[in-house]
Amino acid sequence: MKNQIISKKPFDTESYSKQLILGILLTIAILDHTRLFFHYWNTNPGDLENTTPILFFTRFISHFFAPVVFFITGTYLFQWSRRKSSQQIFYNLLLLAFLLIAIELVINNFFWTFDLQYRTIGLFIIGALGSSIFLLAFLQFMPKKLLIVFSMLVLIGHHLLDGFVLTGQSSTTILWSVFHQQKYIPAGERLFIINYTIIPWFAILSLGYAIGHLYQKKWLLTAGIVLTSLFFILRRINLYGDLQPWSKQETFEKTMLSFFSVTKYPASTDFVLITLGPMFIFLHYIEGVRNRLTNFFVTFGSSPLFTYLLSTLMIHLAAMVGLFFINQPLSAMVITPKSYVKGNELSNYGYTLIAVYLLWMIFVFLLYHCCKFYQTYVLRK
Repeated sequence: MKNQIISKKPFDTESYSKQLILGILLTIAILDHTRLFFHYWNTNPGDLENTTPILFFTRFISHFFAPVVFFITGTYLFQWSRRKSSQQIFYNLLLLAFLLIAIELVINNFFWTFDLQYRTIGLFIIGALGSSIFLLAFLQFMPKKLLIVFSMLVLIGHHLLDGFVLTGQSSTTILWSVFHQQKYIPAGERLFIINYTIIPWFAILSLGYAIGHLYQKKWLLTAGIVLTSLFFILRRINLYGDLQPWSKQETFEKTMLSFFSVTKYPASTDFVLITLGPMFIFLHYIEGVRNRLTNFFVTFGSSPLFTYLLSTLMIHLAAMVGLFFINQPLSAMVITPKSYVKGNELSNYGYTLIAVYLLWMIFVFLLYHCCKFYQTYVLRK
């Protein structure tokens, strides 16, 4: 299978490995999104009383996607900026930030909800990435070494801010929620969802940007082992790193689930360590690996935004078609604030995890051919 993406230029192992890990984790994100729309509605895989190991880790492995996106985007932005002035970088980063935020609010929010009235508006991964790039436009004036130190201090120390909790709907509360406090904000018939709080995420992006000139295979393994080890040390001590300390359960199985049940919203220090650490280790070992299987995943990773948006649209459309075949109103799959309330129209809707995995494989197959077509006939025009 010849990969259409690879150009006739000398093979760039670094870019290829980044596209490879993005592609792999995109398919895992697609699995998690399939679970969201097709598994029993509003179920919480992290609820130890009602989850199963397979359901828990189906969700857990998707945690790696967002940190990889932010870090690798940071390294790409550094490579792009090398021959530009600070002023050019500033204005271009601002333009990119506003473009991503617009895509989030107008396109991605609609694909998630299918609600023409936009009654549910969320700040998800694309909007958070845009917001982080907006901050990077200002931070990029800092010396790179200082930016590295600053980013690492934020990633390790932002858990100290967890005790500052603001309530209500004041502008101060909303601003703090955007930066560090996950929140659902009802406003009349609308619901504003803030999941990807900015503080930890922009630090991952800025770290990738700051060490872009130092990106080398030889330190990836060391950095990965250090961060992963630090996660196990902090998690074992159980005094710092996450809003939800783990606890011993009635079975070893549930104790392990509790141990790995880290907080993504807002992203905790433990969450950052257990995702970035293994990512660095994986990047170390896959650099230079190239075969038919890796080419398959690179097809997704070379056009990540297109893949992400199309997969969301495809999964949501399929879920709506699924309602038609079980004689349920299609309007139930138009996500509104009522969709998050117990007893809503989707309360009894859902399929087993086996069905979810089968649907996921179908979606990945279809998306692969869509991405190939997009890269071959659209991007090359």
